[in-house]
Formats: sequence, structure tokens, C-alpha cells
Amino acid sequence: MKKWMITIAMLILAGIALFVFVSPLTSHKAVSQQDLSDTDFLDDKDSLLYLSTSADQDAFGGGKSYALFISQDGSLSSFKMKGLELGSAKIHGDSVMLEDKNTIFTIKNGLRSHKRAYQHTGDSAGFLQQTDGFYTLYNSGYDKKGDGYRSELYRQMDGEWKKDVIPYYIRASGFHDGAIYALVPTADEKGYQLLQIHADQKKLTYYTITKWQYREGASIESQLAVDDQAVYVMIRGQKASNLYQMVKINKKSGKVELHDIAKYKNDEQTIYSSMPFSFKNSFFSYEGYLYFIDGFGKVYKIDAKTGKSSIAFTLSPEKMKADFKEITRKGSSLYFFTYTYNQPAYIEQYSLKTGKKVKEKEIGKVKDVVTPKSHLKLYDFEVMKGF
Repeated sequence: MKKWMITIAMLILAGIALFVFVSPLTSHKAVSQQDLSDTDFLDDKDSLLYLSTSADQDAFGGGKSYALFISQDGSLSSFKMKGLELGSAKIHGDSVMLEDKNTIFTIKNGLRSHKRAYQHTGDSAGFLQQTDGFYTLYNSGYDKKGDGYRSELYRQMDGEWKKDVIPYYIRASGFHDGAIYALVPTADEKGYQLLQIHADQKKLTYYTITKWQYREGASIESQLAVDDQAVYVMIRGQKASNLYQMVKINKKSGKVELHDIAKYKNDEQTIYSSMPFSFKNSFFSYEGYLYFIDGFGKVYKIDAKTGKSSIAFTLSPEKMKADFKEITRKGSSLYFFTYTYNQPAYIEQYSLKTGKKVKEKEIGKVKDVVTPKSHLKLYDFEVMKGF
């Protein structure tokens, strides 16, 4: 009798232990604006995903987006918003910025929202140290008055959001030391001009650093990476359709250099597969080097001075098969998020210095939000703190 009771007790304890261990990974909570207003909401969160439907979904009233907050224990909190194609979610310290087609949300010791003009396509977002606030940039479309194309910039200044208009279509953008850099078409649309936009001043000013003519058929394959000396962007098709090159533009002189980075087998499928899975985050500057991640998960390390490149490491081939993939850098680490429908999601942490995988984290219940019928696309990924 005693043995039987001991066995039952052990099974109960094992069940409790299993529940405690498993339940966080199977936990999902849909949160409201009231939940985000709690001053301790962000305390246990270590990463953030932004997913949205594309702009055409809004034409039928079905547009939606989600901010997915991942906790340290792997559990998930989802905040539903309206849609915004290519929208952003940004983190700075203990502050978060989210957005949808007509609202900007900021979270810091509570939630604040700012209603703004309708936007259908985002571009990039970031944080301005000089104004101690976020900025977010949109490709807003053609002016209703017929004055041409416009991109709209919203900046937090003195705690309030300020709107400015940049009369160009922005093909790629980047940020460094108080300035936004934007690659925009020339008037004849046969090249690009690089703008330096002084976003840290109350009155927005910008000027052209240089103009660069590209070969017909060449394509921009990344956002801009910027350091103290130059602005960089990845292109394909300038010399050959199967060759990726880095364009380096000197900030002061406007001198343009092209450096060969990666060459692939010259067939249509290989060229298509080589395209970066993340236009927004696949190319960045870190400690005198540029890093470029291609569609095969190869991480190229490029010397910023010489343009010489080598493959530093390769992301997990198994994880590269996932339906959703996104990357982000924080400090000396590269974080790689993957999710396949109806399966657990994962975040892998890689060291940029050694190329080795440091950690892997499993996230449960993404499938509660992201399904084949949800039409959601992954547009941004941020890490709040190490895990």
C-alpha cells in the first residue's frame, strides 16, 4: 500500500514539474493597450517581432499587424494593431516603438499613442540620441495635389511627434550619428543620389552628397550601412546578375567605390536563392567591418577600408529551411529568428567574433498568431536584452 502511495505521489510531483517546465513554452497571451500601460510590462521581455499583412490587404479591410513580445521564459505576448507593410518595431534601452497604418505607439513606464496621417508602406525607424526620441520613415506615395512623390518622416522632439516631408521615393536608408542617409532616384531615374538628412535639428535640412549612375537591371539588395567615414549598400547586377557588390560612398568627397563581395553560379534558381531573406537587417556595420548575410545563410565579413571579404560563418542550414527568417544584431552578437508553420519558433545567438553559435532559445505558440491563413509577413526583429 505504501509503495503504491509513494508511486502516485512521485507521478503527481513529476507532472507538476513537467507542467512548470513546459507551460511557459506553450503559453500565449493576447495583450491589450491596458496591459502595455503596466509599468512593469517590459521587465521580463527579451525580444520583439513585428509582423503585418501587406498593403493590399487593407483594400479589403483585412489589414492587421502584431507585435510579439517574447519573455525570458519563452512565453509569448501578442499585441494586435492595424496593418503596415514594411513596418518597424524598435527598441532603445527600456523604450519601445511600434506602429501601424495610422498610429505610433511608444512604451516606456506605460503606453502612449500618437495618431498620424495614414501610411501604407514603412521604410525604417531608429532612435535619435540628440533628441532622446524615436524616428520613423515612410514611403507615403504620390501627393494628392499632384506635387510628386513624398516620403514622410516623424520624429520625437521634446516629447512630441513632429512631421516632415522629404519629396523623394526612398529606395534604401540608414542612420548614423544624428543623420539619416537616403538613397533616392535622380530626376532622370537613371541613377541614385545620396541624401544626408539632419534629423536631429528642429528644422529638417538635407543635401546631396553625390550622384551615382547604375547599370540598367542593377538592383539594390539592402538598406544602407553607415560608419564615420562612408555609406555602404549592397547591389546586384551592376557588373553581372550573379555578382553582389558593395557600393562605398565617402561622406566628405562623395567618391564612389565598388567592391566584389559574392559570386554565385549563373543560373536563375541560384541567383534567386542567393537574395537576402532580410532586406532590412541583412547588412550592417560593426567595429570597422561590414557584415552581409545572403539567402544561403552565409555571413560575409567585409573590411570597411579595403572592401576585401571572406565568409566568417554560416547560419544553421536546417534553420534556413524555415518559413519565416529574420536577423538582428545587438552588441557583438547576431540573432537569428526562425519559424515554420505549426512548429515551435527558435532564436539562435551567434558571436560575430568567433562565428560560433552561443545559445538557442525555443519559443512556443507563435502558431497561435502566425498561420498560413493569416497572410502575415515578418518585417522586423529586435532583441531587448541578452538571453
